[in-house]
Amino acid sequence: MNALLAALFLMSSSAHAAYLQLCPAGAAPKGGVQAALRDGSVLVAHAAPQLPGCRAVPLGVDAAQVESLYPLAPGDSPARTILLYGAVGKAPFTPSSHDLPQPDRPGATPQRRPVPLRTNLLSEARVRPFGVEERVRVEHAEGKLRLSCGAGARAAGVLIDGPWQLPLADLRLTARFSASGAFSLQAADEASAARETSHPLGELDAAKGAAALALPAALDRAGWRQFVLLCPPQAATLTLDSLSLEPIPGKPQPRASWIWERAEWRDKPDALLAWAKREAISELFIVVPLEGALVREPARLAAFVRRAGQAGIAVTAVEGDPHMVLPSQRAATVDRARAYAAYNRAARPDERLRAMQFDVEPYLLDDAVLDPDLRDREYLAMARALHAAAGGMPLEFVVPFWWWDKDTLLDSLAQSSDGLAVMDYRTDPDQIIRFAVPFLDWGTRHGKRVHIGLEAGRVAPELQRRYVRADADEAGSLLVAQAGETPVLVLLRQPVKTAGGTLYHLSGERTLDGSATSFHGNPERLRALLPVLELDLPAWPSFGGIALHGWR
Repeated sequence: MNALLAALFLMSSSAHAAYLQLCPAGAAPKGGVQAALRDGSVLVAHAAPQLPGCRAVPLGVDAAQVESLYPLAPGDSPARTILLYGAVGKAPFTPSSHDLPQPDRPGATPQRRPVPLRTNLLSEARVRPFGVEERVRVEHAEGKLRLSCGAGARAAGVLIDGPWQLPLADLRLTARFSASGAFSLQAADEASAARETSHPLGELDAAKGAAALALPAALDRAGWRQFVLLCPPQAATLTLDSLSLEPIPGKPQPRASWIWERAEWRDKPDALLAWAKREAISELFIVVPLEGALVREPARLAAFVRRAGQAGIAVTAVEGDPHMVLPSQRAATVDRARAYAAYNRAARPDERLRAMQFDVEPYLLDDAVLDPDLRDREYLAMARALHAAAGGMPLEFVVPFWWWDKDTLLDSLAQSSDGLAVMDYRTDPDQIIRFAVPFLDWGTRHGKRVHIGLEAGRVAPELQRRYVRADADEAGSLLVAQAGETPVLVLLRQPVKTAGGTLYHLSGERTLDGSATSFHGNPERLRALLPVLELDLPAWPSFGGIALHGWR
């Protein structure tokens, strides 16, 4: 036994030492600090060295020091920093969610992000000269590019690229410059670059000092490699003050709003429709009472849809329950789609719902209710069943913005849905656009309609604790232990310097008040921002309008 193991053994053998016990479902005794795992087994921090039927791991701390246990997913690997989130003012602090920031792998290729719109790309672009070396001189600094070209017949100039992806929007490349000759701009994708060619955009007219050049339709946005700035045959100079991509305004799209209270449309339709007109809302997502596979009050719904239509407002039925993803709820969930489809078949054209929308958020279910590894599979199975039951009636799904990288799920979902409403719950306009781009691109690729949702309701404040891995001889109040394949965060009442695992110290905490995710309490800011977003977002053919949550 080496010195470290011996020390741990001595610590864990004390009268009050804590042991992390992994116990089968139903076998955990009373007492100790406990936490359930997704498979039904239970973790217990206990002073007993061995509980019947359980597997024990010494924690190397006093049992009275253990405040709470927070299991991670098998395979999770905390790095230098751990972020924990929980309710404000609740004692003891009980984590409800977490982040495990990971450092970039050595040699890993940086992930490309959507190119920032209306931003000078020269501030972070990479600029490389090409052609006969002595013909091109380049100075690139402080967001400006100065190019001096000698005379020559062979192609020469600079290549401009960056860590970006070009979105599938209608865009133009704008430039502000001064020049003594006629320079030209081109764009290259993987295919054209392989042929050592580019797609022409247009000329930079020295007499104008500014240009707005539409990106060519032939350019493969997903395979974009670089912009190409070509020297003229004659000697010339160019000072490029800025280079940016701007959306080409498209057709305005209607605003929508979720209305979760049934009484709003059933009992107070005039007030609801008057409010919608004042707020320029042209579509309402409403909750419709059902009974099995039938709409409970079809005449009442028909009257409201007809009156809304006369006011220029479309109506969509929305459903929302995480349990709809469960196989045991599949039949009842499908009945709801059949109810809307049956209603629309029986209704007059001016009384029909525009679509049905399902706001199913499977990640809200406890791991013990549905294994996280099965969520995507069951979600897609539910979507296929709903699509079949919809019988051609438009079917949409509400998804969180952080599904942006679930390519397999989203591409599969395109086969069952007519569109998405993305919960893009941020208040910073740059973040809103950045988080919307992957879904708008998805909609453009698949020919689907995409709403971009913003939050206006109250968001409960949340406490964020930041823990950093403790250095040698540094005390920590968070211990990372291992129970079988499951990493477990053990929160301690007091910092300790030695323990049977990796210690992290609390480096700070802050209250997240919700202002980064919701416009609640600041409606005028939202009203001012909407026209700005609605100027840029229609550049995507898939954009179906902004949808507001908690606005009424």
